[in-house]
Amino acid sequence: MAPTMNVLLEAPSHDEIYAPPRHQHAGLLNIIHDPNTPQPQQPPVKTIDPDHPALHGSLTPPLTCPTSKLLNFSPGPTNLPPAVESEIQRRCFPPPSERRLGSMALSHRSPEFGSILNDALDKTRRVMQIPPEYDILFAQGGGHGQFAAVPMNLCPTGTEVASYVVNGTWSKRAVDEASKYCRPHVISSVEDDGSCAAYPSADRIKGEVDPSSAFLYVCSNETVNGLELHRLLPKLPSNVPLVVDASSDFTSKPIGWRESNVGVLFACASKNIGHPGVTLVVVRKDLLGRANPFTPGFLNYETNILADNVWNTIPTFNVDVVGIMMGWILDNGGVDAMERMSVAKSERMYDAIDDSGGFYVTPVNRESGYRSRMNVPFRVADGDEALTDLFLVECWERGIVGLRTITPFGKSMNLRASLYHGVSYEEVMVLTGFMREFAARHSVPKAQAEVPEGIGASMINKGMGMNKGVIAEHGSPPLFDGSPESSSDNLFELSMSPMGCMDLCVVRFDKELGMLHNAIKPKAPYNVHYNVPLGSSPDNVADPSFTLPKNFKVNQYARVSDDMFVRPVGRDSPPPSLR
Repeated sequence: MAPTMNVLLEAPSHDEIYAPPRHQHAGLLNIIHDPNTPQPQQPPVKTIDPDHPALHGSLTPPLTCPTSKLLNFSPGPTNLPPAVESEIQRRCFPPPSERRLGSMALSHRSPEFGSILNDALDKTRRVMQIPPEYDILFAQGGGHGQFAAVPMNLCPTGTEVASYVVNGTWSKRAVDEASKYCRPHVISSVEDDGSCAAYPSADRIKGEVDPSSAFLYVCSNETVNGLELHRLLPKLPSNVPLVVDASSDFTSKPIGWRESNVGVLFACASKNIGHPGVTLVVVRKDLLGRANPFTPGFLNYETNILADNVWNTIPTFNVDVVGIMMGWILDNGGVDAMERMSVAKSERMYDAIDDSGGFYVTPVNRESGYRSRMNVPFRVADGDEALTDLFLVECWERGIVGLRTITPFGKSMNLRASLYHGVSYEEVMVLTGFMREFAARHSVPKAQAEVPEGIGASMINKGMGMNKGVIAEHGSPPLFDGSPESSSDNLFELSMSPMGCMDLCVVRFDKELGMLHNAIKPKAPYNVHYNVPLGSSPDNVADPSFTLPKNFKVNQYARVSDDMFVRPVGRDSPPPSLR
């Protein structure tokens, strides 16, 4: 059952675009039914301007944003770690005094770029422990280019069968493109309504794959659906080579190249390893030389390998960035450390969702084992449009962006937090802190109640102002100070609506006076550990376990990172493996 909720809104002005918080204070209301008193007026209801930039994927917060740190949770392209961005600035854009050219100005066949290219190839092989029987390419055309390049390179006549595991948006697109160049055999876990919340089981794939397939395709992380294979499938008895679209999870976990019989793996750079414009392709050498003769030269794996990666002008700057990123991964513990950090960040997000009492939900069950560590989809208040829009606007005003971006798949009820390497653990803490604060203001669960004998529903409704009533405000009552009165037999809870809005109320019936007393109950509607005052901007980190340095100031390019915080050891600190 969806939690009850309340959004108090009015017609927006230019400077006012979201409603003020609905405070949950402990003010006692004495309610005496008076049939002659007019019903209290419900606050005016507004809707957020549908043209508001936050609702259309804007990544630029207003000038009134209280922080200089922009927290970008976009699904890609996205930020790289601050240290990488600083090194890119230093290395790729040298001042005139250094008398050298940055990679953006280098000829792709110059010895200077040759050194950059070899460095990027070497570090990529070391980070991902790529065996020597594989070649590495820097291709163009993104993931969509590889949707065509894979069947073109592995299906020489175009009549070959290729098996495709379809478990989400991108694998479906891959099949659609591949049908031009081969005969796809689909193993799907997509439901009749188009949803997908799991991969087909390994046993099902093993049983349904066509043994004559030129390859078996799988997308190891579906960014839109929030599904991830945390380890690739084991080698099939039929020895069909595995093709992996690892665009959004490459370098976030180890790859069993030989154990999974990987034939081709590709990853566009704009998630975890660089900027858009280059795609990394790893291909096993024994699969070269099979390309359809109509394969364009820039998509032909063998053509580009024989030309040492420079058959045409490759994006020199983008290759340089990949090398810098791979160096950062090596310096920070390698792929195993990246996996530990990815696990910690995603668990933080999923805990915030699972502990919200249903205010936030994600379509992928924890028990499935397929929850993505890279992309966490979630709904606000079961997809309530008004609250979702309000959530986006408040995030945007606080410098938290990228939770809804424009996609070719239409508007989804789900928002999405993408947790690539450029997003630090502390940044996830800021987001989840705001999520808890927002839920505390807008979500109160319904409570089961037994109405004391003699109190009818109509009496309660009238007393609570749903029909008519006289409302008098008093100071803080003993209901909230732990006094014996708070445990009176006359005290009970139920979901009421004093102003036509659902609130969890404490209602007390005084038999001697014949009066109902009520107040909004100041109890957190979810995890008791977070029943604390919460901030809402990245400068006022909404988490009790750490604080920003005093007088912390940054320039417009800097963002929160691991070394900027005082982090007491506690339940909300990064796990010991990350400290």
